Amino acid sequence: MAVTRVQQSVSSPMVKTPRRDTSLSIRLPEMFVLFLSGEPTVNRHYKCVKELSEAWISRECYFDERAQRRLQKTDFAYFCSIAAPDAEPEELRTVIDWGNWVFPFDDLFDNGSLKDDPERAQVLVEDLRAGMADETGQRPVLSDYPIVQVHNSVWHRVTQVRIRRRFARAMNDYCTGCLAQVRSCSKGELPSLEEMLSLRRQSAGVSPLFALVEYAHKLDIPEHVFECKSIQEIERIGTDLVLLGIQKEGVSHNLVAICRHNGMPAQVAFNHVGEMLIERYRDWYLALAALPTWGERIDADVQEYIRGVQNVVRANLHWSFRSGRYFGKANDQVRKSGIVTVRSNNADFKLSMT
Repeated sequence: MAVTRVQQSVSSPMVKTPRRDTSLSIRLPEMFVLFLSGEPTVNRHYKCVKELSEAWISRECYFDERAQRRLQKTDFAYFCSIAAPDAEPEELRTVIDWGNWVFPFDDLFDNGSLKDDPERAQVLVEDLRAGMADETGQRPVLSDYPIVQVHNSVWHRVTQVRIRRRFARAMNDYCTGCLAQVRSCSKGELPSLEEMLSLRRQSAGVSPLFALVEYAHKLDIPEHVFECKSIQEIERIGTDLVLLGIQKEGVSHNLVAICRHNGMPAQVAFNHVGEMLIERYRDWYLALAALPTWGERIDADVQEYIRGVQNVVRANLHWSFRSGRYFGKANDQVRKSGIVTVRSNNADFKLSMT
């Protein structure tokens, strides 16, 4: 019988099955609008500080040639140089060092060895937190992990106690979010859109940048200003604009993928995220309108801080198109046309959680 079936299959005429298209062309939401329109200002010290920072972290973390090439290609120095356009070289170096640190650290939890290993992730995070335990520490805390030692060096350079405190608070939230993301991934959980957005506000590592930009521009803002509802709203909206701005396929925290997993067609999912962006822009201007005054000197620094939040959002948008992390070699074409190719099936969760 088996031989007969083989003979029949060989002798029967071949019928060509039409190839099923596995990709779709999607129009992205408008992103270069309102305060994100126009070209960004890039810190004039960008290139020289980039080289110093990349060489330093490569030595400290024993990066091989492949890791060094990836670091150079990622070019988070460009991001940081837009986020802190007026910083002097010393302060810009600290911000760029943190940026070059956060990517290899974050990748451990996103798609690296710790993505579904809560116990090992907890050990690393606790070691990182230990380096920030003493707000008045005069020396970097020693660590057995080179990646943590790099962060301890950055922490030591942020000398103003108030900013250190805000930076530590943001970093602790980031660590909490990373651990929650690992636990979710290890259990194969698929959170709702709002649940994932809430989680990513912590685990994306956006809010530490606000404190670092405050440090880099040498602002002097009293603690009580950050208790203001309008300031907290501005920080939340700035974070959301980063999270909603560019969506990368193949990762479990892709907000578009969550929409598609919940039944939305691809274009509808992107449109939904676009509507969420519009809501954030509206909320941004409402928060600005409700901002109180604290007197001329403090107000001047508060306005500079708000520009810093804007610059972080602007940096993310321009860096995303420039770095090739999201659109590869099609960066310029995607920016001009607003059209991007995505998978016709929603494979993101399957790829990232198995």
